[in-house]
Amino acid sequence: MTARTAPQPAEGTGTRRLLLPLLAVFVAIAVAALINYRLFGGGSINDLVESIVNTTDFPSLLFVNALVGASVGLFVWQLRWNALRVAITVVVALLFGFVVTTAFNLDTANRYTRGQFTVTILTEAAPVEAEGVDLVYGAEEGGEFNRPNVRVPLTEAEFTFSGRAGDVISILSFAATRRSEVDLELELRAADGTVLASANTASAEQLARFSDQLRSARDAVIEDFTLPADGIYTIYTRPQPLGLDTIFSEALQATTRAYDAFLLGALGRINRWAVWIQDATTLILVGLAIAIVFRARQFSLGAEGQLYFGALVSGIIALNSAAFSPWLIIPVALVAAMTAGFLWGLIPGVLKAYLGANELVATLMLNVVAIRFYELVLTFELKPPDAGYVASAPFPVPGQLPPIVGGTQVSIAVFLVIIAVLAVWLLIERTPLGYEIRMVGINRKFADYGGVNTRRTIMLAMAVSGIVAGLAGAHLSMGIHRMLILNISLGLAFEGVVVALLARNNPLVIPFTGLLYAYLRAGAQFMERDANVSFEVVRIIQAVIILLITAEALLAFLQRRRAARAAQPEGEGIVTGESPGVIGSSPAEEKARV
Repeated sequence: MTARTAPQPAEGTGTRRLLLPLLAVFVAIAVAALINYRLFGGGSINDLVESIVNTTDFPSLLFVNALVGASVGLFVWQLRWNALRVAITVVVALLFGFVVTTAFNLDTANRYTRGQFTVTILTEAAPVEAEGVDLVYGAEEGGEFNRPNVRVPLTEAEFTFSGRAGDVISILSFAATRRSEVDLELELRAADGTVLASANTASAEQLARFSDQLRSARDAVIEDFTLPADGIYTIYTRPQPLGLDTIFSEALQATTRAYDAFLLGALGRINRWAVWIQDATTLILVGLAIAIVFRARQFSLGAEGQLYFGALVSGIIALNSAAFSPWLIIPVALVAAMTAGFLWGLIPGVLKAYLGANELVATLMLNVVAIRFYELVLTFELKPPDAGYVASAPFPVPGQLPPIVGGTQVSIAVFLVIIAVLAVWLLIERTPLGYEIRMVGINRKFADYGGVNTRRTIMLAMAVSGIVAGLAGAHLSMGIHRMLILNISLGLAFEGVVVALLARNNPLVIPFTGLLYAYLRAGAQFMERDANVSFEVVRIIQAVIILLITAEALLAFLQRRRAARAAQPEGEGIVTGESPGVIGSSPAEEKARV
């Protein structure tokens, strides 16, 4: 009998295994360092350290930024080479968005062809009396070029005046207000139509000489022209025609400014950074809730209703904080919010598992019930009688999540997110219920055959997801708004679906996708505010990212199916665990599939 030698590990395998964690750590440190450098003003090391030390609550800022870096590192570690593909997908979507934004900005240069203007004639000569002329020496006339929303916009203006031979005059055509940026050109013509002089700019010397009238080099000046004869002269003024180079140059400049606000606006100031972090906190929690049900192959959209109930219950407890000891208010409110989310998630779970109701329809309808019930209680029970709008009274300070960065809504919810991420990961990957959820998601028939109580698993998956969604509602009410208001969510649960799908329903990747999606949302606000570019442009970028990643996952799914068929012996069936409602699969699912 020939002895078999155990296969030896390939040379360099240990190094390759160590390379990925090292790369993840390096990326995490680099991202955290870049965020801190930008947030605290940059400059030299000494200036940066001084800025950090002089910032209020800087340890909390550094801690949260370290968590952001850790989220990126987890993203690299969990997805491996797929992380590079996702990064390339995001870059491609951003480039596409840049092109779309440039197309929207092609009319930016039109500001040079519209606006109010004034024409005047300056001279030391005595005015010439004449009938039927528009101007006399020293007078002003004007109008507005290409005024929007008029039937026949003014594109060229002409003014007549009477002059004598030898009169030395200066003709000025200039923007009438500081808001007008019209770029003017000017012509002086004789009575027979001959062009005597023309101009399309104002020199620095002319700007200094006629400083009371001129505003910029875009104004036009015919300076010290001597009239050749007595008679009627005509002044023509119009906006300068736009060249393609000007149109594209202005569009690119406007797009660059917009993208600067979009990509770096959230790191410009601490209050803007806080908008990003607090939005990401909610999105991560909702994404975790969605991921739990998606891993069970249930396309439930009930997180919105669970979020509303969590906000309502926690808000009622916060408003009645006098009934509790100060140190008990927040724990009781959070537990109550999670319990409300659990119970509201249990309803569609029972309907699906034991009555065969469609989970998508059931959860959407229950969302409407939850939102309307929330509005009913808020309007008729919680709104103060003297309030001028529908909202509860502000929560007492003990009923608010304490901020960890002064002057912002970045609160202790950051620690709740850490706990939630770890708890959901442990639930999915290290508990019997999590194993059953994964098995149901891979193949429900196979799970039934293996002895898994699939009805109970589906019901609990929807209910447990409600715990995290209720916690997200508590964060909205107690951490961000610090009162109950109408439309407290505005569809954040549906945004959480995108966060979960982008993370391939991996709890350890959801912090990164939540931060990424929140960064896009925050950048859109700052781009709209600073560069006057519509928020919808970012919607286009988000849609492209989703489409590209979805297409990538679909292609990988088809490739795996093709490979499985090729490897399967003839006559045997294929058991596949891919879910049409879930994008991608985790390493744990791959092991379970094997």
